[in-house]
Amino acid sequence: MLVQNMAIPVEIRNTFEEASKIIQDTFSQSDIQSGSQVTPDQLIEAVTQFLFVFDKLDAENGENGAILFDDVNQLGDHAIGFLMDLAYWADRLRLPKSKMDIEKTALGVAHWLIRHEGELRTLEPLVNSLAASANLTQDATTLKALAQVMGDILEHAAPSVKADLEKNDPTRPWRILNFNYAIVATRTQDTDLMAKAFDTLGRNLPEDCPEFFEQGVQQAQKANYAQPVQAMLQEHFNRWATKH
Repeated sequence: MLVQNMAIPVEIRNTFEEASKIIQDTFSQSDIQSGSQVTPDQLIEAVTQFLFVFDKLDAENGENGAILFDDVNQLGDHAIGFLMDLAYWADRLRLPKSKMDIEKTALGVAHWLIRHEGELRTLEPLVNSLAASANLTQDATTLKALAQVMGDILEHAAPSVKADLEKNDPTRPWRILNFNYAIVATRTQDTDLMAKAFDTLGRNLPEDCPEFFEQGVQQAQKANYAQPVQAMLQEHFNRWATKH
């Protein structure tokens, strides 16, 4: 029997299904009223349908490259939006692991969009998932992989996100993701990766660079990072401090 390729990896699907069941069971046993909100059952059904559509599109168009006859941006954004709503329910039901697992599924959808040259319009669950993964590891190889994913998401963010029109909100996902990309790159102590992440930060959030690199210099000294890493952070701090 041939194994069918799936748009979203099997392990992510299994994670989604397990988390969904826990959320459904917990919601049904709770006394929470959904009111006018979409219920977890409705959200899970919608996401399941999107995953089916993603498989169908991959089978018809290949696993990589632009899909010309469907609005993959809209499909992906709706799927990630529904997953974000489901993560909200998990949080409301006090299911932190299920929330993380739902956000991992959103990251899988983001990978699908990137493979098909789409753009990402909703970043919050992606930022949460990547941050949680980075906080759980010290392994340099894993950190490099996470930094690569962060860079890919920043690159494929929608123009409306890159415009960064909500600069008065310090908690906006675009800002946090740029910071996390630079932080995780620093933790790898790979100066080539750091240079790429720092250039991205300078391009996207120049107004935040002086404070960021000042704190980076301090943290690198506390963590006893290698001398080239400390020197690079100091160089960038000096550069940005003179610009402001």
